[in-house]
Amino acid sequence: MLKLKIKVKHLFALIVALGASFILLQLLVMPKVEVVVAKKHYEQGTANGKSELLQVIDASSGDDRWALIQQYMIENGSDLGTTSYDVIVGVETFYSNMVTSYPDEPHWTSEEKIKYLKDYLNGAPANGYLVRAAKQLALEYLTLGQTKNALGALEQTEQRLPRNLYNQSKELKLARARICVNADAFDAAERLLDELSLSSIPEASYLSDSIAKLKSQIVEQHNNKASSVSGTINRSDGKPMAGIGVFLRDSREVYHSLREDEPYLTMTDSEGNFSFKGVVPGSYVIYIGLSFDQIDGWTRPTKQDTEWIDIRGEENVTRNITLQRLIQIHSPVDEQVITGKTIKFEWEAVEGAAYYTLNGTLPIENGSVGSIIKDHIESNSIELPLETLYNAASGYSYTKIGDKDVPDPTTVLGYANPSSRFSWNVEAYDANGKLLTRSDGYRLNEKTMGHLPFFYLKEHTLTDADQLLLAGHMDDALLKYQADYERNEQDPHSLRMIVKLLGIKATENKQPLGADSIPYLEKLAGVDDNGNTLSSLIDYYGRIGNWSQVDRYYDMLNEAHQGKVPSYTQAQYGRLLLKQGKVQEGEEMLRQAQENDPSNRFIGDYIASVIYTSGNFDKAVGLANLYPERSYYGQDNPDWSKLVHGMSVESQGPNKESYFSKLQEALQGCFSGDQGHTDDWIDEPAFASMKAFITAVSEVD
Repeated sequence: MLKLKIKVKHLFALIVALGASFILLQLLVMPKVEVVVAKKHYEQGTANGKSELLQVIDASSGDDRWALIQQYMIENGSDLGTTSYDVIVGVETFYSNMVTSYPDEPHWTSEEKIKYLKDYLNGAPANGYLVRAAKQLALEYLTLGQTKNALGALEQTEQRLPRNLYNQSKELKLARARICVNADAFDAAERLLDELSLSSIPEASYLSDSIAKLKSQIVEQHNNKASSVSGTINRSDGKPMAGIGVFLRDSREVYHSLREDEPYLTMTDSEGNFSFKGVVPGSYVIYIGLSFDQIDGWTRPTKQDTEWIDIRGEENVTRNITLQRLIQIHSPVDEQVITGKTIKFEWEAVEGAAYYTLNGTLPIENGSVGSIIKDHIESNSIELPLETLYNAASGYSYTKIGDKDVPDPTTVLGYANPSSRFSWNVEAYDANGKLLTRSDGYRLNEKTMGHLPFFYLKEHTLTDADQLLLAGHMDDALLKYQADYERNEQDPHSLRMIVKLLGIKATENKQPLGADSIPYLEKLAGVDDNGNTLSSLIDYYGRIGNWSQVDRYYDMLNEAHQGKVPSYTQAQYGRLLLKQGKVQEGEEMLRQAQENDPSNRFIGDYIASVIYTSGNFDKAVGLANLYPERSYYGQDNPDWSKLVHGMSVESQGPNKESYFSKLQEALQGCFSGDQGHTDDWIDEPAFASMKAFITAVSEVD
């Protein structure tokens, strides 16, 4: 047996060495491990990830502390600026502005950001990060309605910056000037702008342009005769919403993302008030920008027909906005699997709601596509046959199969795909059709989260044709669906898929549905209680002039929608009535469509029908002023009021009766769709105003 002898002094040295190593491990190695673990947990969004990272920040000092705040708070934070809000809400538009290196990271509260950004401003090195920290801190203060603190943070940082960062110093001064203008502190704003103007600023630069715009804004806001738009933003529980970004956007810009040079922008004050002065004539909508904390569990219910603001000049318009609580959903939820022939949807009842609309969404890569499953539901629950979901009209996305972009088979299958995870939401409306609130929105913590709106439909078993479709063989799948349907005309799934695939082929060929599609459409119309195929049938029979079939299928559509046909289809039917020569009936249908169409897209047709039946230019001018055509995507639309007024002046004189007869003849050509006749007539040299009007009407689409 081997005996090991160790002297006492050697044993003591070993113990000392082990102790030193343990101390070294505790002092140097373990903290680094804790930092790495905390970072990882935060980036992955684990339950305690944020608290672990905050503990690490609190335990750090010097450059280590500032580096952590830079990486995890400042880098992905929102600075002062028009697009620096977590969520932008516009006309039927929700989108998140947040771009982050860590998609799963938890968000910081205002209290957390203020605490650590204040520390950063007081102790971190004076560099570009310091400027960003100041802007972010100012934004947090403004969100809380603390304008004085926001200005103080910017001024403090400006004083700390060294001379070599003079451009950043000017940025901070400009930011202070903007805040002063929005707070109606015009003297302070003008002083800051004068200081900037005295410094060396290149002409035609971003800074010089911004200074000029702010000075012009001050002048406009001093103009007591100029139009204004003001209001208050509150929650439905009465809480005023301070620090909300408010943007008044021209109709040509409403579907574009916010830009840094938005002409009308402000923030709500501590009482939730906002105001725009010096607003030039035009059509506008209000967009708002919110932090996640402000939108969590709430929504701004928006629909176009209640959101437009038309400014003619010297008006003071008030538009208040109320955020509403999101509707809580009850069933189906939390990835429930539906295997039967029916599905029951249930949700929280909303006070004042006359009816609800049930919507569903299909998953696509990086998003989803939605569709209406059932509208005008008068109760807060409904049990539907799965056939209703299978028949629901839905869009489809494209995916790459091999080297080709093809319609994504999973979205073409829609709710008949047993592998897809679906979701749903509801909207509540009052008796006048005003949207009250919805279930779909931002739910970011345990109190607001509730049930998740996901479910699976496992009732349908994939057919051989489905398998061909999922493999990307669309043409072969169509042939197989057609063969299956020929063998069994009681096969609604094959019939639906035939109609879908024929529709996709027509779209890709940029053609309307052909005659070969009509037998399938007509058979599907007989079993689809949603009426989704009826618009296509109305369009087809309208193109070939079979008016009895047009009327038949429009009546069926009207019944399917309980008398509430979408305005676009109403307008198209009105145009088909004009085409038949039923001008009075067409005028009435266009009137109904116009009242339900916030875009005023077909106002030209409506005005033309009114002029044709009444010869009353004054009435037509009144309608043009009441329903200005919205100019989407920057396009210039006709000024119908100006066009009609031009004809009114042109018609005066001894040939007034012949003028109107000539106008009726030209309008008949427009209504009939005889483009050749219209083009020939337009080439005639006389009646310039009439020709301009007829040209505009012939181009309505």
